[in-house]
Amino acid sequence: MLQAEVGSAKITANRSFPTRGHLMIDFTLPSADGKQISLYDYRGRSSMVLFFAANPEAPEEEALLSSLVRHYNEIRDQDSEVLLVLPSSRDRADRVMRRTKALFPVLADEGMHVYKSVGAFGALAVPAPALYVTDCFMEVHAAWRVGAGDSLPSAKEVLSWLAYLDSVCPECTQAEWPKED
Repeated sequence: MLQAEVGSAKITANRSFPTRGHLMIDFTLPSADGKQISLYDYRGRSSMVLFFAANPEAPEEEALLSSLVRHYNEIRDQDSEVLLVLPSSRDRADRVMRRTKALFPVLADEGMHVYKSVGAFGALAVPAPALYVTDCFMEVHAAWRVGAGDSLPSAKEVLSWLAYLDSVCPECTQAEWPKED
C-alpha cells in the first residue's frame, strides 16, 4: 500500500500494535456462518468497531457486547460496522452469535494470530479484550486494550467516536449533488 493511499495515517510497524493515527492491520478470518471475512473488505465503505472479546460470558464483555447488539441499528445508521472476533473455533463463534443474537459478523481466530498482532492478550499470552474504532480507511481513532491496563469503553463512548468520525470524514458519507431548479 502506498502512502498516498493511506493519507496521514501511519502504517503499523511489524511487532507493534495499532494505535491512534496508525492503520489497523488487515486480517482474514472465518465467520460463524463459514464465510471468509477480510477487514479490508470494508475499506472505503464503513467505519469499524472491532471488538476482540476474550470471554464474551464475562460480565464486562457481555455488557458491552449486549449494548453493541442493542445499538447496532444506530451504528449502521452512521455507516459503520461491527466485527466481533473470538479466540475460538468457528463452532463456538456460531454459538456466541446465536446466544447474543448478533446481527454483525462474528469471527473465529482459533490460533490467536490476529489477537497477538493487535495486542488483544494479557500476561502469558492469554486472550484479553480489546476494542478498536477505525474510520472507513482503517485508520485507528480509538483503542482500548485491557491487557495494557485499559478498561473497555461503554457503547455510548463507541457511538460518540462513530458520530465524530461521521462528522469529520466527508469521504465516508454519500455525497449529495446540488439540485438544479
